[in-house]
Amino acid sequence: MSNNQLSPAPPAVSAPVRTASPVRRFVGRHMYRWHRLLGLITVVPVVLWALSGISHPLMSNWLRPPIAHETVPAPPLQAAALVVPAAQVLVDHHLPAVQNLRVVQYQRQPYYQVTTASGKLRYFSAATSLELPGGDRAYAEDVARYLLADSTSAVASAERLTHYTGDYKFINRLLPVWKMTLARPDGMTVFVETGQSRMGTFNNHARATFLWVFGMMHNWDFLEALPRPLHLGIMLVFTTVIWLSALSGLVIYGFVRRKLRQPRSAQDAVGWLRRRHRTLGLWVAFVTFTFALSASYHLWQKLTPDRRDDVARRTTFSAQDLTWPLTQALGGAEPIAQLSLARVGGQPYYRLVSKKADGQQLVQYRSTRDGQLLPDGEFRYASELAQEFNAKLSQPIAAAAASAESGSALADCCAPPEPAAATVTKTALGLPTAGPAPATAALLSPELVTKFAGEYGFVNKRLPVVKLAFEGPGHPALYVEPASGKLAALVTDSDRREGLSFAVLHKFFLMDWAGKNVRDFVAIFSALGVLVVTLYGLVLLIRTQR
Repeated sequence: MSNNQLSPAPPAVSAPVRTASPVRRFVGRHMYRWHRLLGLITVVPVVLWALSGISHPLMSNWLRPPIAHETVPAPPLQAAALVVPAAQVLVDHHLPAVQNLRVVQYQRQPYYQVTTASGKLRYFSAATSLELPGGDRAYAEDVARYLLADSTSAVASAERLTHYTGDYKFINRLLPVWKMTLARPDGMTVFVETGQSRMGTFNNHARATFLWVFGMMHNWDFLEALPRPLHLGIMLVFTTVIWLSALSGLVIYGFVRRKLRQPRSAQDAVGWLRRRHRTLGLWVAFVTFTFALSASYHLWQKLTPDRRDDVARRTTFSAQDLTWPLTQALGGAEPIAQLSLARVGGQPYYRLVSKKADGQQLVQYRSTRDGQLLPDGEFRYASELAQEFNAKLSQPIAAAAASAESGSALADCCAPPEPAAATVTKTALGLPTAGPAPATAALLSPELVTKFAGEYGFVNKRLPVVKLAFEGPGHPALYVEPASGKLAALVTDSDRREGLSFAVLHKFFLMDWAGKNVRDFVAIFSALGVLVVTLYGLVLLIRTQR
């Protein structure tokens, strides 16, 4: 045998096999199957929400139709134009009691807008006391024409809305309104709240179509026939499954990604799709998770009934209350532009609004009987309203609804609050759900709010308002609109947490520093990513089932 014959190689030493942890084995065995199942369940809802999420910034920002004016001006009132006193108008037309009195401009002429005891709006010339036939509709048309800068187009339709509809939803907040549609090629429609001379919203054909599609795809308006809790509950189930699916995708990538099948060859389309789905999914899974989680939180919060419309104050005034000549209030360096009636501490007052030289509003409360000025009238009135609203919100929902339906005027039994020097007042505060009010809380100093910001966002629609914050459980704050005597918003700690979650995680308000255009682009790009990953997953599932 040759000496250079090779000797047999020593046996190879095998590396010890690393045993997978029980968690990894469980994830590898079940998580991928769950991820596919959850994704299959939610593929249609995700596609609907992603498409509507992409389109929303387009229609609300870049493709939003223009309108000539968004607010109605209030020119200074001239004493010489108010020839007939308001009290005489009430006597002439046999109105023993009214809820409110304003002066509005109709075709550039002053008219008394009177809210009767039954809530109907009637209009009387301040020069002749004659009633304007069909006054509320005529005034709504006049306002709509000003907002659109259109004095020639015919009125295609005019409808008074006392409840929210498919094209005028709860998010607009203001009721009742007139839906005024002009006969124009664009089909422009303006919703006018005549009681406060302002616009609720406006639509043209394209925007109305988009809102209908958005409502069906994003808010699932096709479920409106169901009870509202069931409608919201179905959406809540799907959003919960979606964020669980996104979470399972993150877990799969983090724990078992090496077990995912790699392409067997360059022609293995299933492996290629899986790799792309996993790569893109890593980038958008967190966004999907935050979108869906914040939506679930939002839906959960909406299960609590919104009762702001249940607590508007209804008081009445008679001609005998209006003995002080209103014209005496209209002179001076800061002319009055708006007026209405308010009852504070059981006493009737004119609420007079003028603008100072710096553009800020000046609000005075003067007795309708002798013209005496009420110190800190705006804050005192708002504080009284807040206490009254608190008492009503503390009632069970059924009792509050029965009280609202009765339509009777509330008794003027509430004592006026302490003067402004006393910065803390004790009052009981109820939460916006059924049940007894919590323990007595401290009312902090009122705060005037003149712009939408923070917890009082644009969605609340009403300005200016007075914020009345309370110490106590939930740190509730009531936002009261003195001009209408209505509750604009009730915000508690739970609302603040949900609002912050929705603003940051769902609407990307953290990007406001870069501007609305950049923020909307990021939102569109994120929703598009969610859509692409979902469609990748759907194609992958179809391919693997063949």
